[in-house]
Amino acid sequence: MMSGKQLLPLLVGVALGVGGWLYGHRGGVIPGVSMEDGDLRGRIAMLERENASLRSLAQGGGEVAVPPEMVAQVEKDYGLSFLSSPVFHRVAAEELGYRIEAAIESRLGPQGADDRQEAWRRMGLLREGDKLLKQLVAVKSVGAIGWFDQVSGEAWVTDRFDPKNIPDQAAMLRLLVRILLNQNFPPPPAYPGDDAARARESLHAGAAKGAESRLYAASARGIGFLPMNDDGPAARLLLSLPPFVQGITQFPAMEGKAFADTAYVKGTEAFAEGMRDGIQSTFGVAFPSEKEDGGEIVFPEISDEIYLEESGGYLGLRLWIAEGGDVGLAGEVAREWLADRYVLFADGEMSSGLAWDVVFGDGEAADRFENSCHDRLGALAEDGRLLDVVRLGEKRVRFLNVATGKALEKFKIQNLKFKGEKK
Repeated sequence: MMSGKQLLPLLVGVALGVGGWLYGHRGGVIPGVSMEDGDLRGRIAMLERENASLRSLAQGGGEVAVPPEMVAQVEKDYGLSFLSSPVFHRVAAEELGYRIEAAIESRLGPQGADDRQEAWRRMGLLREGDKLLKQLVAVKSVGAIGWFDQVSGEAWVTDRFDPKNIPDQAAMLRLLVRILLNQNFPPPPAYPGDDAARARESLHAGAAKGAESRLYAASARGIGFLPMNDDGPAARLLLSLPPFVQGITQFPAMEGKAFADTAYVKGTEAFAEGMRDGIQSTFGVAFPSEKEDGGEIVFPEISDEIYLEESGGYLGLRLWIAEGGDVGLAGEVAREWLADRYVLFADGEMSSGLAWDVVFGDGEAADRFENSCHDRLGALAEDGRLLDVVRLGEKRVRFLNVATGKALEKFKIQNLKFKGEKK
């Protein structure tokens, strides 16, 4: 049987060979692969990142043993069993980012991060010059002891990991809980969309954060150990990022943890039910006793080329309004979120347009959101861009940032559909 040291170089070589084959056919025709729109470049970039991931695995320190007593305790605490032995890989700290980047692109697709970067900048959630993929990688890798890979369902710890240190034990416990939940409540086969993915991440990461907190509390009672305040590189990095990236990063540790902690204290059955209940939105995480989004927004045909169609969700709406400076208003208006959808599309020869529809549970919230949009138009203005706010009905508002007058006029037509009503 081929050893790991023999197999990994072979995998790297195969991946590089495939990348070279694609690149060599750039001038020819590859069935099913378009040479336009940067699609091929995106595929090659993804292959390069996956190659880097394989290299990091080859340079790693093998697998890390998990204490059997920790495995048994986690299974007892949550009333669940591991379906297969949890796997922890060791990797050089400087290589962890390659793994994370490859995993993000595997989930979102080769152009997924770039399309979101453009859409969120058009919405005013990112600043000019922000590099979304690099920021997301940095948030998860800078100062990290470990990381859970949602794609493989396995954990990674860096070469700084020391099982004798309580913070490292807490990190291992957190990752172990992530593996347990991922095995028992696996992700859907296809990517469910940003808001649903954030909801699931919040529940699982929140539960893992709760386990970590309980370990620290037990250590404080037993030996007087207290974790130091988090003022290191990771905390400083987070403060330097756009408020939107900060918000989606902190949501699991706050709302997600609150949801999971509440379910946990009710017992293993209530916890499993909370994880299994199929919450599909950040609204459902923040307000678990209320009905989630109840409808679907359908846009008319607007362009021959749609780059991205997604939902910002309750969390995206709240963070967008908070960008205007009124956190209280953001919470009150987002509380009435019912559904939203944005679309990024080709608009003109060299540009893109964006339309974002939000539907609320009452007309007053729609009024307040519409006023917030008007207040921010000046701050979001750019040369050559056309911005507008359209009231499509009592409870529905549209934000527009387009490049051509044709797109602006088309999106003012109220020929859209919405199904659903908040209970």
